[in-house]
Amino acid sequence: MSTGTRRPAAGAPPAGRAGLMGDLTAETRQLGDAAATFMQGVAERSGLAPADVQCLVYLAEVGAAPSGRLAELTGLSAGATTRMIDRLEQAGYVRRTADPTDRRLVRVTPVPERVAKVAGHFAALAGGLEAAAGAYSDAQLRDVAAYLGHAVQVVETETAHLREHAVGQAIEGSAFAAPLGGVTLGRLIFLSAVPSMTISGDPGVQDLYRASFQGPIPRVRVREGAVTVRYARFAWFDWRARIGDQMIDTSVHWRNDRGEFVLNPAVPWAIELRGGGSRVRADLRQIELRSFELARGASRVDLELARAEGVIPIRLAGSLNEVAIRRPAGMPVRLRVSGATTRVQVDGQIIAGSGGKLSLASAGATASAADRYDIDVRGSANKVTVSVSAG
Repeated sequence: MSTGTRRPAAGAPPAGRAGLMGDLTAETRQLGDAAATFMQGVAERSGLAPADVQCLVYLAEVGAAPSGRLAELTGLSAGATTRMIDRLEQAGYVRRTADPTDRRLVRVTPVPERVAKVAGHFAALAGGLEAAAGAYSDAQLRDVAAYLGHAVQVVETETAHLREHAVGQAIEGSAFAAPLGGVTLGRLIFLSAVPSMTISGDPGVQDLYRASFQGPIPRVRVREGAVTVRYARFAWFDWRARIGDQMIDTSVHWRNDRGEFVLNPAVPWAIELRGGGSRVRADLRQIELRSFELARGASRVDLELARAEGVIPIRLAGSLNEVAIRRPAGMPVRLRVSGATTRVQVDGQIIAGSGGKLSLASAGATASAADRYDIDVRGSANKVTVSVSAG
């Protein structure tokens, strides 16, 4: 029992019905608070989120469950549940298996040796509760169990009401992360157009990645090191950027819509933006980059690169307004442009008003150079600048 609950002194006359109900409600609420605190403690000890722990304990009891049941259990949305399962699968706690009765359905199955470590934290709690119940008769315990069963139903009903009233409310910000697990190559893939997006690396990040968003919240999934991001298909920035089949700077119309991804530099990364977007800033000086690809254009692309290990392709396609790429001093780079451009510059070489194919290279950027960046720009571009990083 919680020490914060008001109790009548020993020998005091029984409280009235209202007083008893008040005490019962307070105890029930504090039991829920204590359970949530215990769940948080297990989560912190295991390096998981509380919803992850709740899911794993349930799976340890039932053996396997469809993702929809896990969504009901944790109260997460379908998208959040998928992300949770992705995280747990990547960390080795669960695996996806086909439903034996319907191959089209997927069930989430626990990995026994991994889940047992998490479920083991609840053994001491179960023992303590059993000891506490020893002071009550069987009839009293049946009454307690009946009350708790009804209490659960009440909480579930009220939770459903809250969700009904929350439908349609805008979410102004959210954060995502996934454990690194055994990933050896990371892939960050944007499947749709993006608003202002910042990508960087940080050695202090212990997860595979961390992300936060302002404005529209995309759907983020992780599977085998591939982080896929999809914004709503008919989001404002998705169709506005294609008016008249031209890429225009629409960022002023997007309020403060933006996203940020911070990547773990412990693994190399390949980055793709398949739907283009507004402004893309990628500070990859802490990242071992394997490739960078952007399709369908962008208003501005700003890349800061580390030293290349091998021949690293950078592919930019579509209608581009301004492109700025910086790399370390002495790092060879080759640039090929196919399409109309207003101004192209590679270090001190400047070409204005090109209407066809163009090829420029920095000092030492021969075809036999083992370490270099190969930059390929396809489509129309206003201004393309490749230079050496300051400092």
